[in-house]
Amino acid sequence: MRFIIGFLVSIGLFILAFSLIFSSLHSNATTVGRPLMDYANTNTIVEMIIDGPINANQSHYEIQMTVGTNLSQLSLQQGYQEVAVESASYANNSSSYAEFLNALSLAGFSKGNINPKANSNPSGYCATGKRYTYKIISGTGSTIENFWSTSCGSQGTFGGNPLEVKNLFIAQMPDYAKFIGGSDLF
Repeated sequence: MRFIIGFLVSIGLFILAFSLIFSSLHSNATTVGRPLMDYANTNTIVEMIIDGPINANQSHYEIQMTVGTNLSQLSLQQGYQEVAVESASYANNSSSYAEFLNALSLAGFSKGNINPKANSNPSGYCATGKRYTYKIISGTGSTIENFWSTSCGSQGTFGGNPLEVKNLFIAQMPDYAKFIGGSDLF
């Protein structure tokens, strides 16, 4: 009797282990690297880019928002060569940055598809809508994380809440409404 119970428990553990391994290999929304809060007192920045619809060069706009420990920056760029139209910088501090990183973490900023076969380039997707890029960039300039999504539905590699993340970044930029005035980026 003990042999049968031991045998059944062994089979159950084998099935459980196999299913855990299989699900971890095929998960689409995985958290990457360290927790965001670990970057609160470093030179690492977080960035969000909103790229407008694919249209004529002179009508195309992109807005880039970066937030770091000491500085937040907003830049409006025109055309596909990303010519800076306007930019602004805002003072920040480590307490504010830590709160922002915690909010981003809760919104799933570090969740996404890290499968190397996933398309990591948003170019051309959602041609009449917007493409959103979410990055963590180290103090040395190397990219730690790079996910993307679109306004056209479930395209992209980002696994977090795109609307919440977008609103969190916009809230860090006091002049955002002024910047997007003539563009189609809101």
